[in-house]
Amino acid sequence: EDFPTTISYETMTEQERAEAGFVAAVDSGKLTGEKSWSYTLQQGGDYQLGTGWVEALSEGKVKIVISVNGKAVKTVTALKDKSKAPGLSARDYGLFRLESRFEELAAGSRIEIKAVPSGDVAYRLAFHLVSTTPDFTGLKVLNVADFGAVGDGLTDDMAAIHKAVAAAKAAGGAIVRFEKKKTYRVVGRDDLEYEAVFDLVGAANIKIEGQGSTLVLKAPDGMANIRQSRNIQIDGLLVDYDPLPYYQGKITNIDVENMTIDIVVPERYPVPLTGKTESKAAFFGRSFIPDRPGSRSGSGENIYIESVTALKDSRHLRLQVPKFAKGSDTPNAANKSRVINAKKRGATEFVVPHMKYGHLKGYTSILQSSRVTFSNIRYYLVPYFWMKVKGNTGPVSFQNVDLKMKHPETELYASWRDGFHIKNGRFGTLIDSCDMDGAAQYDDTFAIYTRIHNVAAIDTKNRKLSLDAAFRDHKDLHTWLKGDWVSIWNKDQTTLRGMARVVEAENVPESQKRFYLSLEHLPSSIRPGDVVINDEVLNRGTLIRNCSTSSTGTEYASNRFRASGITYENNRFEDFNFYVEFNPFWGTPRARDVLVKGCYIGGGESAVQLHWPIGMVFEKCRFDRVTFTGVRNAEDIVLRDAEWLNAGRIIHAGAGSTLYLEGDIRLNGKTVNPQGSDIKRRISIAKGAAVHLPGDSKPAVKRPPIK
Repeated sequence: EDFPTTISYETMTEQERAEAGFVAAVDSGKLTGEKSWSYTLQQGGDYQLGTGWVEALSEGKVKIVISVNGKAVKTVTALKDKSKAPGLSARDYGLFRLESRFEELAAGSRIEIKAVPSGDVAYRLAFHLVSTTPDFTGLKVLNVADFGAVGDGLTDDMAAIHKAVAAAKAAGGAIVRFEKKKTYRVVGRDDLEYEAVFDLVGAANIKIEGQGSTLVLKAPDGMANIRQSRNIQIDGLLVDYDPLPYYQGKITNIDVENMTIDIVVPERYPVPLTGKTESKAAFFGRSFIPDRPGSRSGSGENIYIESVTALKDSRHLRLQVPKFAKGSDTPNAANKSRVINAKKRGATEFVVPHMKYGHLKGYTSILQSSRVTFSNIRYYLVPYFWMKVKGNTGPVSFQNVDLKMKHPETELYASWRDGFHIKNGRFGTLIDSCDMDGAAQYDDTFAIYTRIHNVAAIDTKNRKLSLDAAFRDHKDLHTWLKGDWVSIWNKDQTTLRGMARVVEAENVPESQKRFYLSLEHLPSSIRPGDVVINDEVLNRGTLIRNCSTSSTGTEYASNRFRASGITYENNRFEDFNFYVEFNPFWGTPRARDVLVKGCYIGGGESAVQLHWPIGMVFEKCRFDRVTFTGVRNAEDIVLRDAEWLNAGRIIHAGAGSTLYLEGDIRLNGKTVNPQGSDIKRRISIAKGAAVHLPGDSKPAVKRPPIK
């Protein structure tokens, strides 16, 4: 999407800042000597320190101590060492990040950020401190029933709910309350144009209290459209769709030569539509190959559908498969191998998108907003994408927000595409206690990313770069703010040229892709063809904790991120592909500085596959039937106190990968000797790779681990 308006705390009014939870912003300029910043909180709740950094400007060290009520909770030491050659880490340039979370604080609590330099070291730092907990004290309650909402599951309540939300917006804020555990059918316009139940564009101070009620939507509509809004909470809702955006059928025949799949559709679905697909995008269904007879977990593949024909009756259908996946991101991908695989492996069922309502939107959006919380929400399914979380100025939180099939004993579907699709966040997103039938999603459960931009030309005199969008002409101009840190790399992001702050971003209207970026200084080694990354929109501080995925469905759940400063903590991931991706084609950064702590990754379809990350720590994690794989150029990867269950091969280090095992190593419930043969025979190492075990006679020199 094109978002022409730049939203930042600097451009907000004082009232808007208060609504956004803004407490303080500091951009210190050059400092020497000891300094401190202290804030007494007016409201209780959770807080985040975001877009926070410290830079040592001269050789030496400066220590930053962050305290809550006098107790140190985080310490960061920044240093500038001129003896270091340019390498792979921002640490070589003296820049260190300060992003932090402070949870369950009482009103009157005090947060202090203190800088203690060594000697005459010069430094500068910056941060924003904001509240992440919405506050609705003193707001009027608006009952949707007073605006005409019936909640009988039959009446179309969309117009009534829209009136209630509009009244809340006009009042400057309110609590919009539903009756407990009622069912509200919401249709609105009876067409194929997207409409949101809660239209919260330019809104503030609004809480939706669902009280356990159910919303029944019709594709392509979605639950909420939140944009350029502040202090928003949606709580206590179940979300369902009718008509269903899919149907399933038992496979009766697969004809590889004629590229057809025959199915029988059970009575629980309406009679499916037939004919040639008219979707503008590629139209695909999915085969289901059970793990074992009768199971509801398994595997399958996306198989594109050209047309649907009725055979001997309206429930016996023939799916015509085209040769290629036209209209997709991979239009030359051949379908025949997938059809062959479905037949060879004994696919039993096929999930088909509804001819009219399948593959149609359904997403909920949170865009360019701050202090937004979703809580106690369960989706039973979504027609296409689930959560679009993009370009947010401040914190966004998901607490107990699930995507679960209503009838997993019969169904194989939760969504066609991504779960949490998070892009260009200035503050990290919290995803807490969210449970997903992730193996029923056909794409990423967690997709967390930003975009890179290509250096087309260099104006050394004016310290200006001419940049091209790297993928799909996405310039994302709304993400560039004065003072942002950028990192500049060679094309493959193996060498960091340097870092600098943005002075100005300038669009070039006559070009679809080109724009200019003026910086404080240009690294001397920069050259055309290099890439530029905005380090302030890498979703730093994102925390995914206490979440789970199930093995139900035709696909493993997955994690695909191209971001930095992400933490996974205490999650249980079954049939989960922990996938760290880097591919210049997609125009995204290499993942950096990721912590995975106390997580279980297991099940028959699980994997850990690391493509080109820089600096990851897996601490106290359990891998069940999983080979931990640094596919290629996985650099500075630490496994600390790791355990493997049902262990075969435990580690593979691909070309260019460097892995370190630290602390205790456990196999099948027992601590083992890290230098013993039982460990070494379970590790494979490609040429140019290395795995360092505890007790190695020549310990490798590595950068400081993530804390």
